Amino acid sequence: MMNNLRLPHCRAMTLMLAVSAVSLQVAAQQTTAVPECVDEPGVSQRFIPVEMLTGNPMTDKPELVFAPVQRVYPFVDASADRQADVKETSLNGPVSWTGEGGKVYEVYERKVPRAHERFALVPDKTAIGRVYDERFGNATNEGKFPVGTWQQGQSRTYSTTYFTQRGPMLVTTTVTIEKLSCTYEGVSGALQYRWKTSRGLDYAYIYAPGRGLVQVKTYKRG
Repeated sequence: MMNNLRLPHCRAMTLMLAVSAVSLQVAAQQTTAVPECVDEPGVSQRFIPVEMLTGNPMTDKPELVFAPVQRVYPFVDASADRQADVKETSLNGPVSWTGEGGKVYEVYERKVPRAHERFALVPDKTAIGRVYDERFGNATNEGKFPVGTWQQGQSRTYSTTYFTQRGPMLVTTTVTIEKLSCTYEGVSGALQYRWKTSRGLDYAYIYAPGRGLVQVKTYKRG
């Protein structure tokens, strides 16, 4: 009698375990893995063109030209402690725009999931950075994307000013090359670097030739 009473319970437990196993299997199939950019050794110095940012065809000329672009493309949005999501960003331009202090910039307009931004060359032409972000307003001398000649492992710092509603905020932004040349999902010549600020923001970015931004990893968000 006792065995007969236990049988329905055992069947129920078996069914629950089977359902759980299927659920775990489905969840695993839906998880987006975070691709690695595999280092390409031997590249110690490199000229990084604007085309790495835009995804336009790469050029062999050591020139920084804001060529026309109008595109929407996906990127992997990841963090150090969670799985990745696939999101989209758009890039359009260049257009002429008047920024802080009446300075006229040649900018790209970019829309990411959290903001509308405008990007321009910094004065020393070693990086491209935001001159406007709808979350805080105008900015000057922000190094956000390395361009021009860089070396493996090199860091550069930029004295950046964000013109917020509470007044000017002075911040140091730093770009560090982690992998000057690497292969991302079969595309060689990609670039991986770290971006940090003196206020604690910490991100890693990967850009690939012909694709532009392909991955953002958040270590510390503001």
